[in-house]
Amino acid sequence: MGPPPVVTGISPKEGPPGTRVIVRGEFLGNKAQDLTGLTICGCDCLLSAEWKSSNKIIARSGPCKGRGDIIVTTRSGGQGTSTVQFRGYHETIGPMKESAVWVEEAPIQSYVWGRRTLSPTNYQQEDPLGLSVEGN
Repeated sequence: MGPPPVVTGISPKEGPPGTRVIVRGEFLGNKAQDLTGLTICGCDCLLSAEWKSSNKIIARSGPCKGRGDIIVTTRSGGQGTSTVQFRGYHETIGPMKESAVWVEEAPIQSYVWGRRTLSPTNYQQEDPLGLSVEGN
């Protein structure tokens, strides 16, 4: 059995669940099949782990909250240690948080319903995002 894995660096050092984390260290496995475990802040992240080399693994953080170690386990070296920690947090979304909204801008097809025709010239949304102050 070889030396145990040692995690010496991560990037980024914090993020919400699903953050792409680059794990760097030594003895992180001889090949992809050698990697048998990866936890970030106590959350199992092995399914998202992508083994790049014996010094680099890329994975996505799980639903962890708070600060915790990154532990790599390999067939060749067993369970490793970490000299760095990742801080997981849950983002709160409120009225002041920037976010994206998709508004369909494709032309609407003409349909005949009874005797009226609904076409792009006849149909316009007054407030497609629902942001009207007055209300409809």
